[in-house]
Amino acid sequence: MRSLLVAVTLVMSACGSTQVSFTAADEQAVRALEEAYRTGWLANDPAAVMSTLDPEAVLMPAGLRPLIGHASIQDYWWPDDGSATTIHAYEIVVDELEGSGDLAYLRGRGSLDFTYQDPAGVVSRLASEAVHLSVARRDETGKWIIVRRSWSAIR
Repeated sequence: MRSLLVAVTLVMSACGSTQVSFTAADEQAVRALEEAYRTGWLANDPAAVMSTLDPEAVLMPAGLRPLIGHASIQDYWWPDDGSATTIHAYEIVVDELEGSGDLAYLRGRGSLDFTYQDPAGVVSRLASEAVHLSVARRDETGKWIIVRRSWSAIR
């Protein structure tokens, strides 16, 4: 845990944050960002989910190569192959949230209940639990946005 904090602090320092403090309002804004991400999925609304991600965001799903940028992420989550995913329940617990200046990280866990229809039309009801780590930054307009997200299934 301490090594994670040190690593994120080093990354934050290297990115040249211009603001020194991370306020209670910043923490609330990052929590609201995480909630917007979750509710976008619950609404099965790709535009709402993508609006929480920086255009150059990098997603790092366990076991896969990083997905870089909106086009790559959209192709992964919403492929144009006739498959479809419908989210029925998505719960997220924030276990840790820290920030410095214009960067923050959020570590959490969650559970997901969804239906997946493969390209052949076969439908499966699935559930999973995962842990995740997100890095968010404040953009030039002051809005917090996810720039990195990594997750790994634990069940």
